[in-house]
Amino acid sequence: MRTNKYPGNCTRCGHRVPANGGTIAKNGRRWTVTHIDCSTADVARVTHTRFYGGNGPGTYADVYQNSSGRCEDAPCCGCCS
Repeated sequence: MRTNKYPGNCTRCGHRVPANGGTIAKNGRRWTVTHIDCSTADVARVTHTRFYGGNGPGTYADVYQNSSGRCEDAPCCGCCS
């Protein structure tokens, strides 16, 4: 693994990685950057958010997003496309 020369967004957590603050890897035709702490984690991080649905009492929308901000069940509602 090599240290990143340029800043970028972490492929695991989505936060900004400063130059020399992570590692890079070739993913297809692109180079991707990952925080050092995130690269040692076993599982990709997923964010869970619950929104009030507004379609009547007790209706909620659960959204699960991966580290790149894309919904896990995309394109279910079109917000990611």
